[in-house]
Amino acid sequence: MQAIHQLLAGEELSAKAAEKLFDHLVKGELNDIQITAALVAMKLRGEQPPEMAGAAQALRRAAKTFKRPTRLVIDSCGTGGDGSNTMNISTTAALVAASMGLTVAKHGNRSVSSRSGSADVLESLGLSVTQDPEVAERQLDAFNFCFLFAPHYHPGIRYAMPSRQTLKTRTLFNLLGPLVNPARPDAQVLGVYDPSWCRPMAETLRLLGCQRAMVVHGSGLDEIALHGETHVVELKDGELHDYTLSPDTFGVERASIEELRGGDADFNAKLLQNVLAGTATEAQLNAVAVTVAAMLYIANQAASLAEATALVREHLASGAALTHLQKLQEFNRG
Repeated sequence: MQAIHQLLAGEELSAKAAEKLFDHLVKGELNDIQITAALVAMKLRGEQPPEMAGAAQALRRAAKTFKRPTRLVIDSCGTGGDGSNTMNISTTAALVAASMGLTVAKHGNRSVSSRSGSADVLESLGLSVTQDPEVAERQLDAFNFCFLFAPHYHPGIRYAMPSRQTLKTRTLFNLLGPLVNPARPDAQVLGVYDPSWCRPMAETLRLLGCQRAMVVHGSGLDEIALHGETHVVELKDGELHDYTLSPDTFGVERASIEELRGGDADFNAKLLQNVLAGTATEAQLNAVAVTVAAMLYIANQAASLAEATALVREHLASGAALTHLQKLQEFNRG
């Protein structure tokens, strides 16, 4: 196949060529050796935004259909792979943001770098992660939140599993998760495991037609950091802007990673409920609040990150976020 020959020669693929290659992959038309060769060649040279965008387009097109609403849809997710084993910050933030009126279509999977991924903790809370698209659409319309389980929507990814399991190293697929949400969100807060990926991921989102995004890396975390600085590349009006955030930007105290340590799915589900009830520790409340603040900011619902954080803390103190979760749980019980 021409695209694989190009990759092995050290050449970069155009978005169109990458899309065609991954179109063959998700249809099961490539063998394990071809898939491995393509993934390794891209990794050794460094995956480029047009290649990432092309691959993402192929996966999006092959995904199960999800009819998204016409209003602004947002997602908060990360690549995983930072090895930190923190609480489920972006999942908690997604539920809080939904309770504040944002339309959140959360795309996720089971654990990658911790003992509890987004799907694991949501299941522990009694929420279905394998809803049919029609049910997820109904839930999103009624409660501003749905979870789109990556393997459920992207069955074609299974063809790459033998190569990925054999390689046991990060490949393009570790970056694709946040880029292939079937709801095609208009805005994203996207965490990456290494700061070098902030700009390429933001550029890829731009190529995919995303309107607003903050791609973040927080001093070793694929989250906004409370223990140090956070490198950000923001996508706004088709332009990319690099800058650094600190806890001071949000008007919150610094806190160590240890204060955000998570556990298994049941433990993290309890932490999540404590945050939504407003009874968690200051560090836990602030870790979630700064992420929700970023979501409000890119959804044009707040003038500044500090103002948005204060709004979130006030909302959490009211217990309204927990009430919203309880309604979601009731819907999932049928």
